Amino acid sequence: MKKLLFVLGLLVLMPGFAQEEPVKDTLQVDQPVHVSQILIKVPFGKRVAFGDVELEINEIIDSRCPKNVTCVWAGEVIVKASIYRDGKFIEERTLNVDANNSAFLSSEKKEMFEYSVLPYPDISKGKIKQEDYVLNVVWNQL
Repeated sequence: MKKLLFVLGLLVLMPGFAQEEPVKDTLQVDQPVHVSQILIKVPFGKRVAFGDVELEINEIIDSRCPKNVTCVWAGEVIVKASIYRDGKFIEERTLNVDANNSAFLSSEKKEMFEYSVLPYPDISKGKIKQEDYVLNVVWNQL
């Protein structure tokens, strides 16, 4: 009987010893965390700041093949945008948004890449208004 009570006592106590320490859900960081890449949405007609640089979309020419349509050419999107630095107009750029995402603005500390333009054309929804377009830009902090 003593052996049975001893074994039962061990069985009751064993799960308590098998418990792991709880995992902390926070982490103490002594240095600033560097975010290297950010995706930013630039709505048509609105000026959006990237540090000391601002970008404003002036015109979008969308010749992409709409959804549910068979096309010979996939098409492209041409974006005409004004670039400002410290609030002053610098230049107007024409950006060609296609599969070859290349940097359209770069410096020692950052690069901007055109990434995509939304919404994507859909034959069932008709023509897209200029003010409905959004340019997605990838901002790399080097």
